[in-house]
Amino acid sequence: MINRLKSLLSRSRALSPFVLEPANPSRGGVAISYLTWPFLDGLDSPKARGHTNAFEVVAMAEAYRDLGFRVEVVDWDHATYAPPADCRIAIDIHGNLERWQDVLPANCRKILHATGPHWLFWNHAELSRLQAVRDRKGIALRPRREVPPSRGVEAADHVVVLGNEFTRQTFLFGGKPVTRVPISSAYEFPWPGQRDFEPARKRFLWVGSYGMVHKGLDLALDAFAEMPDLELTVCGRPEKEEDFHRLYENLLLKTPNIRLHGWLDMASPDFIEIARTHAAVIYPSSAEGGAGSVIHCMHAGILPICTTEASIDLQDFGVPVESAAVAAVIKSCRSVADMPAAEVEVRARAAYDHVRNVHTRERFRENYRKFAERVTTGIL
Repeated sequence: MINRLKSLLSRSRALSPFVLEPANPSRGGVAISYLTWPFLDGLDSPKARGHTNAFEVVAMAEAYRDLGFRVEVVDWDHATYAPPADCRIAIDIHGNLERWQDVLPANCRKILHATGPHWLFWNHAELSRLQAVRDRKGIALRPRREVPPSRGVEAADHVVVLGNEFTRQTFLFGGKPVTRVPISSAYEFPWPGQRDFEPARKRFLWVGSYGMVHKGLDLALDAFAEMPDLELTVCGRPEKEEDFHRLYENLLLKTPNIRLHGWLDMASPDFIEIARTHAAVIYPSSAEGGAGSVIHCMHAGILPICTTEASIDLQDFGVPVESAAVAAVIKSCRSVADMPAAEVEVRARAAYDHVRNVHTRERFRENYRKFAERVTTGIL
């Protein structure tokens, strides 16, 4: 009974907007369709660890509140909420703008806050990877990361992306201006001392949530099965995807150079130890809006090896995976393993310095505040 009451209370909160009132008389309303729980649970709650969206929605709402607006925040799947009659800015992460557009004032600026690439690219990317697994293995796995179609770009006046130019390009077809506000990081660490890059350059990490094929774990496993002299540590829960786990059980559990660590709290001593002993993270994802797990790894001094679709700025320190092929993953990982240890260290330090400059909570707060100022003053 107590659990049921808690569930009902949580749901009743979600059905009501969370409101941030300005200190002075309001300049009008701002509606944000994203997440409400970070305002209720707080950014220090365990739930707020591990993903960037909790901090980011709070920073967004506070930016408009501080600029003098009354801000209403609802959950992205709230199907009945209507923005206030004086709404000046309406922000949504997927499909609510098209539902709201007939009730919003004519002078309201509509912003699609895109947390990933356009849905059509996203869905097509996963299906293409699943077809590739079918062709390699003779088994058709089910999609895990499909998102419903929406006309958010068409309804929006402006698009914000968290990822880099790859993500931005997926929205340009709509003819709307697209602004990048680089994704933040849920974690920051001091540069790890006492690292021996000689053995570490032969140890690689994969970290991801759900959607194993979408995020390229299949490619990493198949690649390291052919590289017994290199090591791969897998941090995630592939067992939650039964068909994937059945297909890759032997590689995950019975291959000497592949270790399944399981789910990893990236603030834990376990992760600090992995960062100390592993030089690179391999992440051949099919589509991201700025891969948060890779950004977190870079904050621990780990070198990124990524596909373009991971939406990570590799600059001159990271190593690209040139295609969604096992051979491409092997080539990229081999290139790191064959580098002099001193070069790997220099690259890892450059990756660390980059995220400390671009991907932090404070930098996101600053960048989004500048964007909000430009929107509310009519510059954008």
